[in-house]
Amino acid sequence: MNRLIEIHGKEQICRLDETSLPLQIGRGETAHIQLEGVRDIVAYVGESRNHLFLQPAEGVPANLIYHNDEPLEASVWVKSGDITRIADSAIHWLLPGNRVEVQVAKLTADFLRPPPDPPVRHQARPKEDPAQEQLPPVTDAPPPGYGRFRSLAVVLFVLLLAGALFVLLANPLEVVVTPIPDSLSVSGFPPVVPFGDGFLGISGHYTVHAEKQGYLPLEQGVEIDSSGRSYNLTLEKLPGLIDLSSNPDGVKVSIDGTPVGITPLLGFAISAGSHLIRFSHERYLSLEKSVSIEGLGARQALQVDLEPAWAKVSLHTEPEGATLTVDEIAQGETPVDLELIAGTHQLAFRKAGFAPLEVELAVVAGQDIPKTVYRLEPAPATLSISSVPVGSMVTVDGTYKGLTPLSLQLSSGNVHDIRLTLAGHLPAGQKLRLEPEENRKLDLKLEPEYGTVFITSTPAEAVLSIDGIKQERATGRFRLTTKAHTLELKAENFGSLSKTVKPQTGYSQRVELDLQGKRTAAQSTSQPGPSGQTTGLGQQLVLVNPKPFLMGASRQEAGRRANENERPASMQRSYYLSALEVTNAEFKRFQSQHASGMSGNFSLDVDSHPVVNITWDDAARFLNWLSKMDKLPPYYREENGVMVSGAERGIGYRLPTEAEWAYAARMAGQKERVRYPWAGKYPPQEIVGNFADESARHLVSVVIEGYTDGFAATAPVGSFPVNPAGFYDLGGNVAEWCHDYYAANPAGGQDDIDPMGPTSGTHHLVRGSSWRDASITELRFSYRRYSREPANDIGFRIARYAK
Repeated sequence: MNRLIEIHGKEQICRLDETSLPLQIGRGETAHIQLEGVRDIVAYVGESRNHLFLQPAEGVPANLIYHNDEPLEASVWVKSGDITRIADSAIHWLLPGNRVEVQVAKLTADFLRPPPDPPVRHQARPKEDPAQEQLPPVTDAPPPGYGRFRSLAVVLFVLLLAGALFVLLANPLEVVVTPIPDSLSVSGFPPVVPFGDGFLGISGHYTVHAEKQGYLPLEQGVEIDSSGRSYNLTLEKLPGLIDLSSNPDGVKVSIDGTPVGITPLLGFAISAGSHLIRFSHERYLSLEKSVSIEGLGARQALQVDLEPAWAKVSLHTEPEGATLTVDEIAQGETPVDLELIAGTHQLAFRKAGFAPLEVELAVVAGQDIPKTVYRLEPAPATLSISSVPVGSMVTVDGTYKGLTPLSLQLSSGNVHDIRLTLAGHLPAGQKLRLEPEENRKLDLKLEPEYGTVFITSTPAEAVLSIDGIKQERATGRFRLTTKAHTLELKAENFGSLSKTVKPQTGYSQRVELDLQGKRTAAQSTSQPGPSGQTTGLGQQLVLVNPKPFLMGASRQEAGRRANENERPASMQRSYYLSALEVTNAEFKRFQSQHASGMSGNFSLDVDSHPVVNITWDDAARFLNWLSKMDKLPPYYREENGVMVSGAERGIGYRLPTEAEWAYAARMAGQKERVRYPWAGKYPPQEIVGNFADESARHLVSVVIEGYTDGFAATAPVGSFPVNPAGFYDLGGNVAEWCHDYYAANPAGGQDDIDPMGPTSGTHHLVRGSSWRDASITELRFSYRRYSREPANDIGFRIARYAK
C-alpha cells in the first residue's frame, strides 16, 4: 500500500510517504512529528500488515502518553479518530483511504469554557401536614410485589428457552494462538460461550482478539459452521529498537536497501529478524553489516568505524607556482597537499611561459602518494613558414611537417633546423631558436636546380613538347629542372608517344624517342637495358643475374621494424621475374569466376588492374596451370587441399622467394642498395607509384599529405615509372605474395645459398607496399608483412629459375 502521510503542525504541513516509516514523535532533528514540552523522541509510529501502530520509546514515563485516555505502556493499533495526548500536545489521527492525516495541537487552559449559566439548584419539598394526610382508598388490586414476580418469571422462562435453543444450535470453535497469549477473546453476535479449551457459538462470523506482552495485538476474522471450525494463529513480534552510530558521524544509513537517515540514529524501530544495514559516506568506504533483530521491543546498538576512501598526495612542479586543477576544480598553486578520493583523477598544471601539462593520477584508498614532481616544459613558439615558390616540403629537425605556406608550433629554447625542398629546386633552410610563446615568420626562396637531358627523336620531322610546351627542336641537349617532366613526340602518319623523365644534377641522361617502333628507352649512360622472355600469356619476364647482398635494414633506419634484421643473402642462381604484376584478365584465363571485388565505390576487378583477394594457394595453382601451358614441370603439388613445394629447384613457374624479390627491388640495376621506390628521402617528391594518396582519404586512415597519384585504389599495372632493372610497381599498387613461409627473425648467412625461407609455417611472407600504404615504415623496400588470408591489396608476380 502506498500511503500519503500529512502532518499538520502549528504553522506548516509536512508531507511524507510510507518510505519514511517508522515516524519519530518528540523533539529533535530526527523527529517527524515535533512536540513541545518534551526533550527527546518519546514514541514511534510503525506499520505491520498494512495497519499503523503506536509504540512508546524506551524509558518514557507511563503517565506521559495517553492514547484514547488510557496510559500507553505498550504498542497499540491506531484507528481513525483516535487521540493521543503527550505532555501539552494532542495528536488527532484521521485515516481516510490511503491517506494518513496527523493533526497536532497544543493543549492550553484556554480551551476550557464553562456553560453560559450555572445550573438551577433544586429546593427541598415542603412536608405536608399530617392532619391533611389521607388513607389510601380500598380497592381490589393485587398485593404489592405481585407484578415484579410475574416479570421475573417471564424473563426466567425466556432465558431457559434461549439456553435450550443455544445448546441445540451451538457448534464448537477451537482457537490455538502461538505463542500462548496473555488474553484471548472472541467477539460477535450472538456471543460465543467458553467451553473447555474452546468456545461454543452459533454459525456465523466472529473476530478473535489476542494480546501478549512484546507482541502486536491480533485481530483475526473466523467462521463457525455446522461442523465446527479450528484455527491456528500466530502473534507477530513487536519491532525492536536499535541505536546506530558511526565514526565519523553523519553517515547515511539504509536498511535492506531503504534509506532511513544519518548517524547517530537512536531508538530506530525495526522489525524482528535478519536485516542488512549499509553505511555510506562520500569520503569513506561503504560498509555493510548483517544484524539479527530480537524484536519484542528490545533495544540493541551497533557501532561501526568506516575506513577512509581517500589518500594523501603531495603535488609539486618544477618550477613551482603553477596553478593546479583536479577534475576541473581549482586547488591553488604548487606545491599542494591534498586528500583525494580513490580513483583516477585528471590533473592540469598551468603557468605563464610554460606549456600546459595534463596528467592522470590513480589514487588508491589509504595508500598515500609522497612528493611527486611534474616538470613543466617552456611554452611552444609559433613559426609561420612561406616560400617562393609555394608548395615546398618542410622538414623540422629532419621530420616532415607539410607544404608551404605552413604554420607550426615548435618547442622554445632549442635550436631547430628548418629545411625546405621542392622538386626541381635547390633546398633552402635556416637554423633558429625561438622564445616561449614567440610568433615568428620565415620567408625562404628556393633556387631552381637543373640537370641535362640528351633527347634523340625519330623521325627527324617529329615535334617535341616538354610539359605541354612545344620545343623548337626535337633532338638535342636540354637543360631541365630536376623534377619529373613529360616528353611528348608527335609526327604526322606516325602518331605520338610520351615519356616521363627526371633530370639529375651533375648527371647527364639520354632519352631516345622512336615513333617508328613506338618504343621508348630511358637509359643512363652507365645502365644497360634488361633482357628476358615471355610466358604463354604474353607476360614479359626479366632476367636477373644476382650476387650476394645484405637484406633487411640497420637499427638506425627510420621506420625500421623488429622483423627486419640485417642478414647476408648469398644469391648465385639466375632467375626470371615478371616485369608486371598478374592482372585480373590474366588470372581469369585460369579461373573465370574470380572477382577481385570493390573498395568503397571503386572497382578492383578491372581487367588491366592487378588481381587481388586471392590466397597464396590460389596463386600457386595459377602458376602450376601456367607451367603446364608453357610445357614446364609444375613447381607446386597439392596435399590435402594445400599447395606445397614439389620440385624445390625446378624451373616451373613459382612465386619469387623473399631474397629474389628484395634483390630485384633494391639491387638489380643499382650501384648500391636503395631504401625507397624513389630516389631521396621520405616522403616522395614526385609521382613515382600508387600509394595511399589524397584521393584515398575516404578509403584509408592515413595518406601521404599533398601526394596525388590519380588512383584511390588499384591502378593499371605499369602505370608508373619502371625501375632501372625493368620492373614496375615493386613499390605501390599491390603488395605481393612471396614463396617463403614467414619468420619474425629469419636466419641468414653466407652458407645459405639462394635462400627460400623456413620449411614450414602458418603464414606466408608478403613484400612491397600497396595502394593502402602511406607511412615511412610501409613504403620502405625492407618492410615485411605476412598473411594467410586474401586481402584487397595483395597480388603476385611470376618467377622461375633461368636454368
